[in-house]
Amino acid sequence: PYQDPQAVSAALSFVRHYKPGIVFVLGDLLDFYQLSRFDRNPERAANLQGELDEARELLYTIRRTAKKSRVVLIQGNHEYRLRRYLWNQAPELSGLRGLKIEALLSLDKLKVEYVESGMLHFTGIVVKHGNIVRGKSGLTATAELERLGVSGVSGHSHRAGQIYKTNVAGMYSWTECGCLCDLAPEYMEGQIPDWQHALAYRTSETDGNRFEIHLAPIIKGKIEYGGGWVCFKKKG
Repeated sequence: PYQDPQAVSAALSFVRHYKPGIVFVLGDLLDFYQLSRFDRNPERAANLQGELDEARELLYTIRRTAKKSRVVLIQGNHEYRLRRYLWNQAPELSGLRGLKIEALLSLDKLKVEYVESGMLHFTGIVVKHGNIVRGKSGLTATAELERLGVSGVSGHSHRAGQIYKTNVAGMYSWTECGCLCDLAPEYMEGQIPDWQHALAYRTSETDGNRFEIHLAPIIKGKIEYGGGWVCFKKKG
């Protein structure tokens, strides 16, 4: 429930314009604050069922916007909070199909695929939520590339960044895709998070490690695309 509506609207407008063959949602669609192992503020008025309903509605909007596309939701560390909670606090319930993310979000009905592992290989690159966070833009991308040794994209850090590396095997790249979340969440009061609204898009699906992935920053509802700042409008 901590998305930025203007950033989400801009991203959906871009999808409507670009008509991608596949849309990846890179995880942390859900927050599951109530299931966090960290200290929880009892005054936070988050409602677990309301959060699930809101996430389902957003996925429905993505599916409606990208009618002919594959839509893939990748598990993030916040979705994983549900499994960890069940394993630790209610192991007897952990096997219930109705308590799986797929069922809670009605993914079959929405025709949305779910990658529970948090990572998949897709035509020469790795697509993942991410499990590394470094202190500056690009450093997380560098760490992901150094760890896996292949090109890829990730979210998790909430930052936008892109790095390249060439070795004897060729050129590799990693992209931090930014986020669509609120850049001034109440739990970071008095701080300015070093996060950026952005999305990433791919212009080809070639085999191997040579590919084109572009970052598209989002500022005040406009996306940097095609050499300028564009505000895509819904037709009709």
